[in-house]
Amino acid sequence: MKGFLFLWLASHGISTAYADCSAPAPVCAWKSKIVGIKTPNMIASGVQISPDFIVTNRHVAEDHQQVLTRNHKAALRPAVPIPHDFAADLVVLRLQDSEAVLPARVEVATISPQQLYVVGFDQGRNAARVYKPAEFAHYPDSASFPQARIHTDARALPGNSGGAVVDADGRLVGILASGDGKLSEVIPAEHINVLLSRSGSQHETAFFDQGKALRICADTLYFAAEIPRNPPLPLIRKITDNCRKANNKQLYDQAGQLFGKWWMFVESEQFLLLSQTADPNSPNTLMSLAVTYHLDRRPEQGRPVLKRYLELDPANAQALRLGIQTAGLLKDRPFADEVLELMRQHNPAALPLAESFISEAFAN
Repeated sequence: MKGFLFLWLASHGISTAYADCSAPAPVCAWKSKIVGIKTPNMIASGVQISPDFIVTNRHVAEDHQQVLTRNHKAALRPAVPIPHDFAADLVVLRLQDSEAVLPARVEVATISPQQLYVVGFDQGRNAARVYKPAEFAHYPDSASFPQARIHTDARALPGNSGGAVVDADGRLVGILASGDGKLSEVIPAEHINVLLSRSGSQHETAFFDQGKALRICADTLYFAAEIPRNPPLPLIRKITDNCRKANNKQLYDQAGQLFGKWWMFVESEQFLLLSQTADPNSPNTLMSLAVTYHLDRRPEQGRPVLKRYLELDPANAQALRLGIQTAGLLKDRPFADEVLELMRQHNPAALPLAESFISEAFAN
């Protein structure tokens, strides 16, 4: 149905790419560089870095030999993924039948601004859209951790993956990898130039093998989420084998969360630690790991994870609640006082109950 809607609107030439935009003009200008991307599995976004080349997420392309693109003028063009051997969740698409040479590099931001805007393809509007800007952004050590993401509260929705993330002056800061409406994960734009230098047909076999694992992992996780508990062993093996081969931080997180839901805490921890190795300061990974340790009754392991999470997002109600419970279980007064103070600042309504819990925990 989504594919039919995409094609129907495109064939009728409906586009709001130049609709009113309340963001700064350099941000709004990026709408003309955003393309919609349709694969057999999803609708996503891409960023046109030259007339013949588009950057999007690696997990969007998977192992598809071609995808369908739709630019801001509603023109449809097939595009072909260019193989590469770089770990970041990015890929370059070449418009089909183009013989243009890959650009040597693209201009990207050299600063780390806090206010970021996501410019992505909106499935509902069937056009590019600028979303509400971020209030904060945490930047990774990109040189040491090529899979690490920028973590920000810039708003994004399904279908925006692969879209541009820019600052108020229109500088390209990154490519959106995922967003849940609250926190977004962004691939640093500096990786695009590394990607361009490491793309070529010599990587084809390994590239499409990994793409197949990406597709099977993502599809299996999607359908397996319907299983409440006790998954069959062949399914466990299918997830474990393919999600490891996929080598994708986002899928590591999803696999870890699913195994945690199934109370398979050893497998959950293994995948979440893979994700943490790839991106040490990911709030999504840290929270998932903290929940796994909490459910598995391992507060000693959960405490440092929660401390790190609260340094990144001190207002998160779930993290504060887990912090109070962990401090009480461990009878850790300094940690309890630290979490209570954060509650006092960010969630005062929950403070009386938290203080009562701590008082009872230390009394016993």
